[in-house]
Amino acid sequence: MIDLDIPETVATPFVVATDQPPHDPVAVARARVRHPLAADLLGTSLVRISTLPAGGSGYAELMGGAAWARPADRPLLHKYTHHVVVMGHIPPVSQPGHGQATRAIARAVADACEGVIYDAWSHQVLPHDFRYGVEHPDFCLADDWLATFITGGERHDGPGARIASAGGLDLATAGLHRFALPELEARAVPLSNVFAAVTLLRCLSVVLLSEHWDWLACNPGARTRRLARRAHVESRDVWRYWAAAPRPTADGRVQVQLDRSGDVGPMALPYLSVGPPDDFASPASAWWNDVVDLAMPYVPQAPRRTAA
Repeated sequence: MIDLDIPETVATPFVVATDQPPHDPVAVARARVRHPLAADLLGTSLVRISTLPAGGSGYAELMGGAAWARPADRPLLHKYTHHVVVMGHIPPVSQPGHGQATRAIARAVADACEGVIYDAWSHQVLPHDFRYGVEHPDFCLADDWLATFITGGERHDGPGARIASAGGLDLATAGLHRFALPELEARAVPLSNVFAAVTLLRCLSVVLLSEHWDWLACNPGARTRRLARRAHVESRDVWRYWAAAPRPTADGRVQVQLDRSGDVGPMALPYLSVGPPDDFASPASAWWNDVVDLAMPYVPQAPRRTAA
């Protein structure tokens, strides 16, 4: 079993980069936001908004190295003089509603000041037109809540720490920490199996998150959760990730083993490594190729299911 610490609240920052900072961002957000819970959270201790010079917010370097929806927009970062930081202090048991409400506030601020939104947990600058519209009432992990980063065999894990893989590519999610879950990582994935590995991590994220919210609802106030080291991932969970209507695909099922990793130093964030079960007799590369690749359909994007 793996023991998970459940914090009382999780700091959840959305950073609006702009060269036209609003004089009163709370009033601006209140005038524009169309999310009922977001309107209720404004002015409370659960959401704080502050405006800082871009160079003094602590997010400038992070934004420069983030994933951008359109990489060609990255040079525009230098024109933004201020960061409006929308910081949610979110109890895990109140997710995903409070997370959506906090992001709705950031979207309202960005709409008012022609800014772009950086999601610090998923380490991505959200699409330029993201500030328009409203949060979808039904939560969907694929709605820019989770990113998957692929690196060439090494990962930085806290100040001064670097962990190298024996070969292949390393994959890591970004965005689960906001929900009081460890991120997931898969190391030394053969290049030919990367797409299947991305689907596996997405499906596993859906499974773990759904189970996590059920557990939190049944254990209010608990500060530790015991997580089984083995989990089962269904290929059909890819449609849950996209909140899309299922399509005919191979009905695959993969058993994975989870192990705690990445706890290097007191400031490091927890990760769970994803790999074959202990009793899988062949090399891990065979598991990725002969089990995961055959079971996981790669669905790069799927339209959301529409209401009946």
